[in-house]
Amino acid sequence: MSAPVCIIGTGYVGMACSLGLAELGWPVHGYDISPERIDRLRRGIPPYREPGIEESLRKHIDEGRIHFFDDIHAAASGARIVIVAVGTPARDDGSADLSALRAAIDQLATVAFANWPTIVVRSTVPPGTSDKLAALVEQWADLIYAPEFLREGSAVSDFLNPDRLVIGCEQPSAAVAYVNLLERLQKPVVFTSRCNAELIKSCSNAFLALKISFANEVANMCDTLGATSDDVLRGIGYDQRIGSEFLRPGIGFGGPCFEKDVKSITHVADQHGLGKELFAAMLRVNDAQPFRLIDILAYEMRSLAGATVGIWGLAFKAGTDDIRDSLALRIVDELGARGVRMVVFDPAVRVAPLPPGSRMVTSALEATQADALVVLTEWPEFARIDPLSFARNLRRGIVVDGRNVLDSERVAAAGLTYRGVGRAPRRVPQTTALTPAVEV
Repeated sequence: MSAPVCIIGTGYVGMACSLGLAELGWPVHGYDISPERIDRLRRGIPPYREPGIEESLRKHIDEGRIHFFDDIHAAASGARIVIVAVGTPARDDGSADLSALRAAIDQLATVAFANWPTIVVRSTVPPGTSDKLAALVEQWADLIYAPEFLREGSAVSDFLNPDRLVIGCEQPSAAVAYVNLLERLQKPVVFTSRCNAELIKSCSNAFLALKISFANEVANMCDTLGATSDDVLRGIGYDQRIGSEFLRPGIGFGGPCFEKDVKSITHVADQHGLGKELFAAMLRVNDAQPFRLIDILAYEMRSLAGATVGIWGLAFKAGTDDIRDSLALRIVDELGARGVRMVVFDPAVRVAPLPPGSRMVTSALEATQADALVVLTEWPEFARIDPLSFARNLRRGIVVDGRNVLDSERVAAAGLTYRGVGRAPRRVPQTTALTPAVEV
């Protein structure tokens, strides 16, 4: 039997690597510092929501292909390849917190490996990090940097269907064993330096974030000029030099990757005295976008104080229950600070920090028992709800669609006022002219 591949960390990246490698036929040892998480994994309970992940996990446990450990020596000692996939969150100053990564390397240094191991760092790190780590392990291991390009909600599928494999190493021979693991994928392999690989990862995410910020700036312009961002951005996206992916306006980019990575590369540029104007502008645009949605709601409601607003969605994106750095939560916090009570529903999120007076409910329709409705996550099931089913529930008849997920014509046909992002407003005729509180 082949030597097991040891995976350090059982979050999104670690689980995608574990299940993906098991799907390719390799034996996997998963390790995590949390005994409670390991116990749940051994019972086939995944740590996050993703279509098909529970079935895949149970299958590979039953077939004996995956085993989970809370003892790093038991997990790693027989491995030739150890993949490190621990979190590297952003600090307040934008720098990456590498403490979990360094702790993992320190733990591995205590393991009595049966064979010379290859350490594969998949955590997102600032450029220069893996070279420093390589110097720490050179007496007992090789170290390569192989960034992940996985999306939450489809991480396992993305692992098995990558656009390319990026391998950062000083000697390609050090990466042979890792590349052999993924040979069946038949994907292009980019061999480069560790620093180059780190920049490929962080700058790829920064470019995708740039497209989102660009789409939001275009949508905001469309709002002012009476144009329709759906048509404008679709026309732009047909240009093959640009492409349509990530040209979708909304509340901005959140979650544990894009914002963190843009902040990290901005911090690196600042540390080296390099130009950071574009990165900094992206962050400014993204910080402002949630407040624009709040301004739209304030304009339509005339006053937010004392209002009750239904919220559809808290996860930072559809397909996941992850609320880390979710812009939806920032909007909820700001609305709470302005005296708004909220009735909140998310198909995947059961518990979340909410302002006083606000509460989670168990159905989308229950969340429409409010003055207005605000959509903050692009769950496709929201688009399938007939607006007639909740039109009478909304006392002020206002829908603000922060993700452009609803059919504006159907919402308006139900007798509701509809506002999207970069979409033409659809309002119920008013018999009495009112002066708006906020111009947008």
